[in-house]
Amino acid sequence: MLSPDARAVAIDVLRPPAGYRLDRTVLTTYSLDLEVLLALPLAVLAHADGGVERLLEDPLLLLEAMREAGERVQVFVDEAGIAIPRTSRALYASLEPSVHPVRAPNGGAFHPKVWIARFLMPGQPPLLRVAVASRNLTFDRSWDVALVSEATTGGKRPIAETRPLGQLVRALPGLSTRGIDPLLESALTDLAGELENTRFPAPKDFNECVTFHGFGLAAGRQTPWKPLPQATRILAIAPFASRTALDALKDTGASETTLVSRSEALDELSEGVLDSWSEVLALSDMATDEPDDETASRPSGLHAKLIGIEYGYKVTWFVGSANLTAAAFTGQNVEMMAAITGPKGIPGGKTGFGIDRFRESGFLNLCEPYRRTEPPERDAALQRAQQALEEAKNRLVASELKVVCRPKEDTWEWVLEGAITLPADVKVSMWPVSVSEDLARDLELPSVWSLPTSRLTAFAAFRLHVEADVSDVRLALKLPVEGMPEGRINQVLRTLIDSPERFLQFMRALLGGFDGLMDWAAGTGSGAGSWGAGFDRETLLEDLVRTASREPARLDPIRRLVKDLRATADGREIIPDDLHAIWQVVDAAARKGGGK
Repeated sequence: MLSPDARAVAIDVLRPPAGYRLDRTVLTTYSLDLEVLLALPLAVLAHADGGVERLLEDPLLLLEAMREAGERVQVFVDEAGIAIPRTSRALYASLEPSVHPVRAPNGGAFHPKVWIARFLMPGQPPLLRVAVASRNLTFDRSWDVALVSEATTGGKRPIAETRPLGQLVRALPGLSTRGIDPLLESALTDLAGELENTRFPAPKDFNECVTFHGFGLAAGRQTPWKPLPQATRILAIAPFASRTALDALKDTGASETTLVSRSEALDELSEGVLDSWSEVLALSDMATDEPDDETASRPSGLHAKLIGIEYGYKVTWFVGSANLTAAAFTGQNVEMMAAITGPKGIPGGKTGFGIDRFRESGFLNLCEPYRRTEPPERDAALQRAQQALEEAKNRLVASELKVVCRPKEDTWEWVLEGAITLPADVKVSMWPVSVSEDLARDLELPSVWSLPTSRLTAFAAFRLHVEADVSDVRLALKLPVEGMPEGRINQVLRTLIDSPERFLQFMRALLGGFDGLMDWAAGTGSGAGSWGAGFDRETLLEDLVRTASREPARLDPIRRLVKDLRATADGREIIPDDLHAIWQVVDAAARKGGGK
């Protein structure tokens, strides 16, 4: 179980084992915070242990990390699941090739939380690591759960237990709403084949390999999923529940059943639905950490999805994205669950992994017996307002809006074009995510914005509002783009390195690799302090020569940086001719000695 302060799950999953390097990552999520994705490559490549918030403090680090990660990080997110970032950043442009909005084929949500990492080591077969979780790529402060396993590839035949995982990856290009680059589609097909032929071991002392269960890829409504045909005891945990899923679990014949959910979700169930459950619990308010000003708006509470089923001498645990709802259990949503089976053990024993062992872990001590509270009578006007917001969001997501970029004098026009009809009582404001929300405008098409090259983006933010006491709907969309200029990321770079001192500071940090970058970000490295401190040319030359002879690959980021900056007159002021001359000598020596 992942507590609200365990924020480094994806970072841990993507961290390469000793001797390996990260080759490719595929992440699926229902909701996405662009700031989390922005920090993730740096955290992975730098082996950082700090929170992602701290990694956002220096944009230069993030830009180099994104360039290093490049095509290695690919995220597939529900088309309506991109959150509006808290801070406007030009760097969001670097994420555009990595973010792919997708749509569930049966009209529900694209809901799986699956992280797949492929690692390479010379002379060894690829290593695949898979995590199936309940946590999205966001800053949520919720209780979640994850199951992680890894194995080397090399199998020649499909493994039945792993086939659903391969099917999910193979289906991703077809679910994309914006199309997928043919090279990426080919890579996903190859990865799907490797996954289908790989058996992923269960944790130590469990009996069998991990078995994957996928939902929602086949067209049409399915018979409600019944995890196992028979059971003696069941523990089911999820933040949302409905009669359809609860009845499917009870149909297994279990005589002892425990349900843990959110009080407000249980209150919505019809009278009598819970009568046949032996025990119904809700997470106590004491189990939710006290938010501060910065975290108050982030979702919290119970978010884990976990089902434990005992039968005979065994127990099977199901972990993943599926809530105890009809949308999840009948395939309206796209979901993924992973199952592991082991001995249940005996009551009071130290071995086994049954429901009693889970109770001893302490999580259920954070819960309290559920007491039904009658939901307040729904105000008809508020219901209509909420329905209008939901309808407006659906129309916005399904619209064919696009962004067109046009050069104009010394700047660019960023134009939102298209047509959309919205409910009359819904007011919509929008803005490019690269500018402050304070500049938001009422949605009138076309919407024309004057932006510098570094602020051009495919991400547009929308805020939907009605004159009623209901929360605004807020989302960002990745839109098709026409006319985006080449070299846009280089323009971002030039806005971040604006002086010779800043260039020297960043180059010194780059020479230290990602450990040096992280030291710099924390203010502990040789690049910390005043802008010009410690940058005498002889010392820098010694560092360059040493790096060129011992680790020439570390010069690659500097080579890109110098090329980008020297391409313009402004950049040539940032890299003076005498420093560039030193660099050319070192670069030539590194290339001669085997560097790129």
